[in-house]
Amino acid sequence: MKILHLIMDEKFPDSAYEFFEAVDPGESTYMLADKYSPIRHLEKINPVRVSKYAFWDPRFIKSLEGYDAIILHSLHPFALEIIARVRISMPVLWIGMGYDYYDLLTNAPSDLLKARTKRIHNPTGRLPKKSPFKILKGIVRRAVYPNALRKKALIKRIDLFAPVLESEYLLIKSALNAPFPEYVRWNYGKIADLVDGELGNKHVTDKNILVGNSASETNNHLDAFDILAKVGIPEGSKVIVPLSYGDTEYREKVIAEGRRLFGNQFQPITEFMAMEQYIDLLSTCSSVVMNHLRQQAAGNLFITLYLGAKVFLDPKNPLYEEFSNMGLVINELSGLGGEKLDEALSPEQLASQKTILKAARGRAAFEQNTRNVIAELAQLKLEKAD
Repeated sequence: MKILHLIMDEKFPDSAYEFFEAVDPGESTYMLADKYSPIRHLEKINPVRVSKYAFWDPRFIKSLEGYDAIILHSLHPFALEIIARVRISMPVLWIGMGYDYYDLLTNAPSDLLKARTKRIHNPTGRLPKKSPFKILKGIVRRAVYPNALRKKALIKRIDLFAPVLESEYLLIKSALNAPFPEYVRWNYGKIADLVDGELGNKHVTDKNILVGNSASETNNHLDAFDILAKVGIPEGSKVIVPLSYGDTEYREKVIAEGRRLFGNQFQPITEFMAMEQYIDLLSTCSSVVMNHLRQQAAGNLFITLYLGAKVFLDPKNPLYEEFSNMGLVINELSGLGGEKLDEALSPEQLASQKTILKAARGRAAFEQNTRNVIAELAQLKLEKAD
């Protein structure tokens, strides 16, 4: 199977490269729709780089017929334009990231925000007026990417869908109430080396508190800060807040409030870190507070659960039920005041977590899921050829 992966310059595609090369070496091509921007996050992939507007050239679309299947790593505008134009017999798999499908489950972005975060999102409570520049930019963007507004219709053209959680698949399918891709299990396996012991026998070594995973409002940082300020930060602990990607304006608001509430105990992370270095940072956190109302930060959570941290989630977050059903130790945010934030899980709890995660998130599991995906795409190719 000659597979074309449409990727973005993000931290996740390297993981896809690793597993597809492991089970079917040399058969995948990784295409980045950006010819000139410096690559910031891809390390293992040397992508084929094309113009952001290559889809306008019929010769480019024709060239895609040389592949047996296309995998979309998130449903970004370029991906939508490709599936709107590629031949109908081309098997297509969409690997969902979360941010690219939660608009299908909510009426507005503010539905995922809590009270304090909503106030900084829209301080006046009125609908914000768009500047003439933003209006013009929107008009140009719709002209350049005419299929961006046809997302729901174009999803019908996709054959397979791999969201982060199977429960999300069922929610989206029900919400759209229309022909929908078949479910297939596949996730980015960035945790595999940790789970398989390739990075050593790591576990929680300090008593810091991790809050959130990015500079996006759906982390509801300020609401989490209020809870922690009320509970009290243990002496010698730091509040570690990863803010290396996302909205820079929002990041500054989070940093200002974190410093106001926690002073020298507040430690924002604004620079990208190598994976092993980041895991070392996470291993200093005995408690993890994720205040999302949607699935987000799954990778961070799997890592910290494996390391033995106490994890606190909002029960409305689909990950709460997912982890609980796996038998992992998960706490509700409302229980923050009754737990010792400077103590990790007990040795018995840690041993149980590691056993569960080795079975579900080890390299063998990710490689088998990748084989299954390739087999599904091969079967689709045969069916569509008939």
